Amino acid sequence: MLLKLFLLILILSPNAVFANGGDQRVVEGEYLINLSRAPFTPRVEEKTSFLVSFVDLEKNKLIADDLVVDIRIAKLGGEGSAKRTFLFEQKNTPVKGGILDFSYTFADAGLHEVFLDFSFASDPQKLYEAPDFLLDVQKSGERLSTRLVFIAGVMGAVFGFVFGWFASRGIKRK
Repeated sequence: MLLKLFLLILILSPNAVFANGGDQRVVEGEYLINLSRAPFTPRVEEKTSFLVSFVDLEKNKLIADDLVVDIRIAKLGGEGSAKRTFLFEQKNTPVKGGILDFSYTFADAGLHEVFLDFSFASDPQKLYEAPDFLLDVQKSGERLSTRLVFIAGVMGAVFGFVFGWFASRGIKRK
């Protein structure tokens, strides 16, 4: 049983390192925007992949109608400053099937905002303005390498099993 558990941990450990995550915003009580990203914590000079899904809350399904999306990314000013500088803007991006994927490489560390405003292609005058998504972009040197994390996990598991084996032998002798 312990061997199976150990093998399961080894198999799942690398996947946990590369996991992505996301945030959700509700727009006008009718639509949900889910922004997923990989890696979860963006790094300077490393490409971040974004996957955006647009959901109709009433139908509880992806929006099937064609959408037109405006993507904007801004960097927030320094400590205590609400000033923002827009770094990226892509207007009139067509979205079919409620899914949009794009990537972006951040040049600077710090707080960034991602804005995803959309309209239906059938009614482009009605713009739905979603609340911003806040991202904390880190310097690329602030992350442990994947190999180091994996090796540390394996060594910890091995030491744990060895310690457990010796501890169980000591208990049996009494």
